Formats: sequence, structure tokens, C-alpha cells
Amino acid sequence: MPEEQAFSVLVKIMFDYGLRDLFKQNFEDLHCKFFQLERLMQEYIPDLYNHFLNVGLEAHMYASQWFLTLFTAKFPLYMVFHIIDLLLCEGISVIFNVALALLKTSKDDLQQTDFEGALKFFRVPVPKRYRSEENAKKLMELACSMKISQKKLKKFEKEYHTIREQQEQQEAPIERYEENDDLAHELVSSKIALRKDLDNAEEKADALNKELLLTKQKLIDSEDEKRRLEEESAQVREKLQGVSFLNLFKKTCKEFK
Repeated sequence: MPEEQAFSVLVKIMFDYGLRDLFKQNFEDLHCKFFQLERLMQEYIPDLYNHFLNVGLEAHMYASQWFLTLFTAKFPLYMVFHIIDLLLCEGISVIFNVALALLKTSKDDLQQTDFEGALKFFRVPVPKRYRSEENAKKLMELACSMKISQKKLKKFEKEYHTIREQQEQQEAPIERYEENDDLAHELVSSKIALRKDLDNAEEKADALNKELLLTKQKLIDSEDEKRRLEEESAQVREKLQGVSFLNLFKKTCKEFK
């Protein structure tokens, strides 16, 4: 796709499909999406929802990149292409389908983790699992099979805004404005920075793992080369011993003559 068309698609997604709204007003719409996701979890995956509740894991701690980058930050492109195709056909609510499918397929593993273990699981094993095109295909089939009505999402959105209004009424005006303008922005910015640091650390770990594999392979090759040289050396020694024996035999024969 030419750059001009790609940019036009980006503009279309940002403005007409609502992705830009996630970044506005101190990420207010993004936090609404997190609330909707947790309410959907409570309905579709209640045991995992309760586990996350017990360990103190909230949606914004693992799902930020899913909404802000449309899964492009971690997942393979052939999977992302399917997600974007669905988004262009169905709208931004498709993200909930994919998110629930990811959580549902990882439920058994996630229920065995604590807070730190769950965060690590989302960073590493989950994206790696879908490097397999077969696994990615099954995930997308599950996501498409999940029916999430717009009416239900609107209901959860109203619940979120009702809760927010109640919280704001309980706060002093100055505190409310300070939190909206400074603290909330600082909190989200720090979370994004932390996520970036974790991504960089993971990339370094992957590079070190690749380097370790290369070093191991070099060691194996060196051992094979050493073994080959030892075998050649042994063969040379055998030949030399054979030559020495032959010379000795010839000398003995001459003496008898």
C-alpha cells in the first residue's frame, strides 16, 4: 500500500473509528474501555475476573497496548492484519472480542499466577503463543464467535460515567481538577513509560537468548571440529606406526641376508 493511502487509513481509524478519543481528556475514554472490559470479563469469564480481583490486577495494567496500538506492539502482523480488517468492518468494539478471546484461551495459565506472574505472562508467553499461525487463526475464530452487543457496551459505559460522577461529587473541586489535569496524566504517562521499559528489557532478553544459542552452536561446532582433528591425528599416528614397523621389518630382513 502506498504511504499516502496508509496515512489515509490511519486518519480514518483515528477519527472515524474513535481511536483518537482514547488519547483525549486524560485518557478518560480509555479508562471507560478498561471498565467495560472488566464488566465483560465478569460476565463471560467470572472465575478469571475473580482471580484478578483477588491478586489486585486491573485491566489498565495489561490491556493498555491492546487498545492504544490495536495489538501491533507485541503480536505478529498476520494476526494484526485480521484484527484491523475486523475493526474496519465492525468498529472499535472488535478489540473487546479479541481481548476476551485472549483472556479466555489463557485462563487456565493465568489462574495459576500471582500479580507479578500474571504481568510477566502477558508480556512474554501470550504474544509468543500466537507466533504460530494456527494458534492465531483459532484465536480469531473464537473472537469472531463471541457476540458482544452494542447495547451491552452502552450499558457498561453509562455505569462507568455514573460511578465517575459520584466520585467527582465526593471530591473537592480543586482536588478534582488537579487530579484530572496533573495526577491522572502523570499516572498514565508513567504506566506507558514503564511498559516501554518492560518492552525494552524483553527485547534485550530475546537478544541475549539468541546470542546464547549462537554461542552454544559455536561450542558444538568447536567440539565437532576437535573430535574430527583428534580422529585425523589418530589415523596419522597409526600410519606412522605402520611405516616404522615396515622399516624395522625391512632392516631385519637385510640383516638376515
